[in-house]
Amino acid sequence: MVRLGMMEQSYQRRTWLVLLPAMIIPALTALFYFVWMKGSGAAQPAYGGAKLFILIWPLAATAFILRRPVAWKLRPIAIHLRAIPLGLLMGLGIAGIMAALMASPLGNLVESATGAIEEKVVNLGIQEHFILFAICLSLFHSLLEEYYWRWFVYGNLRNLVSRPTAHAISAVGFSLHHIVVTSQFFPLHWALLFSSAVGIGGFFWSWLYQRQGTIAGAWASHAVVDAALMTVAFILMNS
Repeated sequence: MVRLGMMEQSYQRRTWLVLLPAMIIPALTALFYFVWMKGSGAAQPAYGGAKLFILIWPLAATAFILRRPVAWKLRPIAIHLRAIPLGLLMGLGIAGIMAALMASPLGNLVESATGAIEEKVVNLGIQEHFILFAICLSLFHSLLEEYYWRWFVYGNLRNLVSRPTAHAISAVGFSLHHIVVTSQFFPLHWALLFSSAVGIGGFFWSWLYQRQGTIAGAWASHAVVDAALMTVAFILMNS
């Protein structure tokens, strides 16, 4: 029993060891490619490196630090398909709130960030391929983030703390790098407010993952929200 307890403590320490950098490094890399390398040709490779990290770290950490086999339990396709409608409904609801906010006085604040948005698009070298970038971000980057934040971060946190606490901690981690990003377009207090909204979205996406047993619903919701954000950016840059 003592040995089992020591093994459990060791596993918990190793899990925190992989989760802490998982929650912090995305924010640090965002500082690199969005702030410190602003206007530099290094912004593009830094951005690519950041996305490569969130793809590889869960696999490497699981295999070599947690020492667990990297395997996904294949579930019937019907389970994933049944998860999508609720995710789409949540995503459309959030998109509707965004549209209402754009029609309110807050829309003027967002419109004032048009110049900063155009600058970042040029800095990342995607101005001539923005629509393709928006499609890839909405469909594939949202999947990458769900795999990272919900399957890996939340999925491990729920083994260490209560589920509500795991939802909250993973949501805070998810919102951190968004603070860096939004602060490049808006004053800090607005960036914190918008990033808090992102964190709330992350909370409900991990709740969906826990409820449905698949990231399909959270992915569908996330994809719709990202598509709405990219649509707003496209309209602003072409108005």
